[in-house]
Amino acid sequence: MFNFEGVAHHLTNRMVKGEEMDAVHKAKIEYGLALLLGVIIELILTVGVSAIFGTIVYTLVIMFSALALRVFTGGSHCSSYRRCLVFSMAFFTGLSLAARWIASQINVYPLIEVILIPANIGIFFQAFMQTAIGKNFVLASDKLMQKIGI
Repeated sequence: MFNFEGVAHHLTNRMVKGEEMDAVHKAKIEYGLALLLGVIIELILTVGVSAIFGTIVYTLVIMFSALALRVFTGGSHCSSYRRCLVFSMAFFTGLSLAARWIASQINVYPLIEVILIPANIGIFFQAFMQTAIGKNFVLASDKLMQKIGI
């Protein structure tokens, strides 16, 4: 689908051209660039889908609040980037729709509506992914996506 490693390799070679660098250090740069490219693509596509539903702000707050916790806790992973991308897009967009619905059901200040409600949903979602049930949920989702050809 996306050849992040190839792009990262090309970018690294261009960045360090003419520099003396050992292979380990160069490999670290390539790995970091490949991860960064994957996250950027995921962010752009997820925000693009949420734009269709008018939930961009909710999606961004949920994603960044979940990421803030994930940095310290780690998390479950799908077995391919494509399945991870589909899983992330579906759940972050779905959660943003839920956040908007919750906010519409209660009379709250805009700050609470667009920051506190989605931030709590993002933190809860990431915390849930740390549980055995959450990990099994990701695993089951991954297997289902494999069966349907994703």
